[in-house]
Amino acid sequence: MFITGIVPTHVGSIPWQDYRGSKGGMIVYYNTDPVSELPIREIPEEIPSPVIADPNYETGTYGLYGCKHTKIRASFAKKKLSYIFFMTKYAGTKPEFMDDLMVTGFYRIRYSADAKKLHIRYLNEYSCVDENTCLAFRADEIHFVSVDDAFKITGEVLKSWDANQRVTRQTKIILEEDTAEELVEYLRSKENIYDLYKEETERLEPEISDYEADDEEEDEEEDE
Repeated sequence: MFITGIVPTHVGSIPWQDYRGSKGGMIVYYNTDPVSELPIREIPEEIPSPVIADPNYETGTYGLYGCKHTKIRASFAKKKLSYIFFMTKYAGTKPEFMDDLMVTGFYRIRYSADAKKLHIRYLNEYSCVDENTCLAFRADEIHFVSVDDAFKITGEVLKSWDANQRVTRQTKIILEEDTAEELVEYLRSKENIYDLYKEETERLEPEISDYEADDEEEDEEEDE
């Protein structure tokens, strides 16, 4: 079934290539959902939606089912990093953490693939049309923690990372190997509630069965 704005391809059908990086890492930003206690990514109120399903912890991918931050992902590969850390400004239902900046989890990247053709074919909005490639990544280790266990980011922490004090949705912070390993070990020392992230995301996601499939376009594409 083809639904405009959604990449329908199963993660297992992608021709993933082995990816080998250093022990360095990159911190990237995502929006927290406001109706969940868990610091899960923002869930759209309806589907299709411009809200991007990244980090896609359901499949352990980043950049496959959405097409924002193409250049950030390209930079990650160019620097041959291994860890993607996910940072957010908390907007959930625990008021004592409201607006706190924190790292809630990480991927260790093991595979990459060029998702440009998928994005152009299926998505309404994509940023890779003028790029040679649009890399997506797949992890072999996924670890996410509760808001209580998340690594809290202060101004002093940002300074120690040589990062800009003003964090935006476009922010990327490169961590050298020693710093990345310290952050990985901190998060690994906390309970991995990755399965709860998936369950909460599934609970809040809107149904897509009410949206009409574009069968005519699907048939045309199959005939190509």
